[in-house]
Amino acid sequence: MQMTMDVTLPNLLKLISQMNLNEIEEVKNKLVEKELYFKRYKKENIEDVVEAFSQEDYASDFLKDLEDGLKKSSVYQ
Repeated sequence: MQMTMDVTLPNLLKLISQMNLNEIEEVKNKLVEKELYFKRYKKENIEDVVEAFSQEDYASDFLKDLEDGLKKSSVYQ
């Protein structure tokens, strides 16, 4: 039998809270093994992002807004 559910933080925490300590340790080890633990976001160059969008024929106004927004975003600060 397969169960589906929305993978939201509250649902995930609820599932983890129902595990015993050994199961929680096993989950932690798998996260570390798969390099999901504190993995840093690798940001793309803003110019490359805008160029990729321009290849899809987005309007120049949109591309300018996209570039300005990325430059102001916390990811690129």
